[in-house]
Amino acid sequence: MINRKTVKVLNLKPVTRTMCRDFYLKINSEFDTPDSIKESVSWWQDDVDKLNNLWWVLNYHSDKLDPDRNLRAFVENHLDCLAQKQETTFQA
Repeated sequence: MINRKTVKVLNLKPVTRTMCRDFYLKINSEFDTPDSIKESVSWWQDDVDKLNNLWWVLNYHSDKLDPDRNLRAFVENHLDCLAQKQETTFQA
């Protein structure tokens, strides 16, 4: 799960299965492997909303996209890093 502090700092909103359907279809059609999905995180590295949506897609469709939960953990870690970076920026 995404850390509560990260959710608060980045103001992440829950996404329903219906809300992320289009994003799921896009991911499913554009990315063939878990590694290619992981690579997409680097393209969207600062887009908190897109990363949040990706996490929810991976959560809802874990059986197909992320059965071992490694991708979700990777996205969670990236979101945590973004939250820490944002906190540090606001404290400076």
